Amino acid sequence: MKRIPVTFYYYLSFSLMPVLGLLQTKILTTILPPKTFGEVQLILPLLGWTVLIGGMGAPQFIIRFYSRDGIKAYKEGLFISVVAILIIGLIGCSFLICFGVNYKGLEISVWMVLIFLLAVLTQQVVALVKSLLRVQERHVFYNVTLICAKIFLVAGVIIGVIWRSEFPIEGYLLGSAVASIAMLLLLIGLFQMQYLWKSRIPSWTTIGRVISYGFPIVCMMLMGDLLPNLNRYVIFAKLNTSAVAKYVVGCMITALCFQTLYEPLNTILHPRVFRTWEKDSKIESREIITRYLNLYIIVGLIVCGLSIRFEDILFNIVANMDYRLPGGCFAILLLSNFLLGIYRFVSIHYYLERNTIELGLCFLLSIIVTFSAALMLVKKMGLMGAALSFFLGVVFLTGAVWLRGQQNIRIRLFPKYYISAVIVLLFLIFVPSLSAWNIYSSLRWLDAGVSFGIAACFAFFLTKIFDKNYRSLVINEGN
Repeated sequence: MKRIPVTFYYYLSFSLMPVLGLLQTKILTTILPPKTFGEVQLILPLLGWTVLIGGMGAPQFIIRFYSRDGIKAYKEGLFISVVAILIIGLIGCSFLICFGVNYKGLEISVWMVLIFLLAVLTQQVVALVKSLLRVQERHVFYNVTLICAKIFLVAGVIIGVIWRSEFPIEGYLLGSAVASIAMLLLLIGLFQMQYLWKSRIPSWTTIGRVISYGFPIVCMMLMGDLLPNLNRYVIFAKLNTSAVAKYVVGCMITALCFQTLYEPLNTILHPRVFRTWEKDSKIESREIITRYLNLYIIVGLIVCGLSIRFEDILFNIVANMDYRLPGGCFAILLLSNFLLGIYRFVSIHYYLERNTIELGLCFLLSIIVTFSAALMLVKKMGLMGAALSFFLGVVFLTGAVWLRGQQNIRIRLFPKYYISAVIVLLFLIFVPSLSAWNIYSSLRWLDAGVSFGIAACFAFFLTKIFDKNYRSLVINEGN
């Protein structure tokens, strides 16, 4: 019997993650009004940022040094991250005591801060356990744990919000913490992993190693999360939490439209490019990146047209029509995330050249552009201003990385192959739908099925034509 490839388990788990996330969003937007859902969405980025910063790069440290230090790397990483999170928690509590506990109608109590801290600590431990299983190359166990952790989290969050319906933020945080604890207890009880709770006081050398290796990676991850999410707080300050909810759902939908394209391609791309680069074959590395980037652009343009045509259906699937954005905002967010996909391909040259400091600077400047534009535009233009500010930041980031990358690996674009994709895009946007945009009509859903089939066929044939011609071009140039 043929053995199942290891990559299958990773594709399965990574494909289930967004599905479970969308299920959580659908349920929460059903049981919560937009105002309350928006309040919850103001806490989630803070939760993620605290886990990232408080972790001090410990998960990355474990992956890097486990082969040398063994379980000691996990125990020391656990100690460092727990202490760092507790220090951050004390600073946060002091801030609340000094400056008050409420802001613009959003009630923040000391009890909520303590639950928040518990949620951060438990999520950090789960992140460390995932890194440990990954570096131990327990592929099936790792992916099963990944899926189960997400299922526990979704179930815990939903139960917590329903149970604490009068204080949904507290319910979300408490449900998250209980779900993480239950997952850890399951691992300890069923698989005899008692060492997961054991920490070890690290040496100053280890602390320096964690900071020097892991923390720069954390900074990059943090800035990548700040770019789309920092706008939430400007929207909250200038508008209201209902506007935050609409912006979050719109960003989620448009991001997933393209992440499902570029994440698998980058998963395939990176090992090949790094391997050829280490063999001093810059030309071959450029050819690989060029091929996958152009394939992404061709399919991405068609996805833009399909998503704009069925914006109403996408919002109805993920949330409901109360979360739909003002006219034009969705298209701008789509274009922004399409450009972020291009950035993902082009930015690989920074990792090849080991020049992530410059990439971090580009990210920082793009965040400044986004935040400054949001401060100027949101009050005047509402959510359209938020979408435009995000677009400006992404244009700056992608443009800067592209120009710099051209000096190193000179990636080629083939615009003549994009013309057909643009024609399909315009066809999908402007050809009238069968139901005159009535989402409750069966004809509207029939139109969605037919249009999706048409888009998929065109994407398949256009990528095949490009791939065939590009391979021939590479062969001819090699000769």
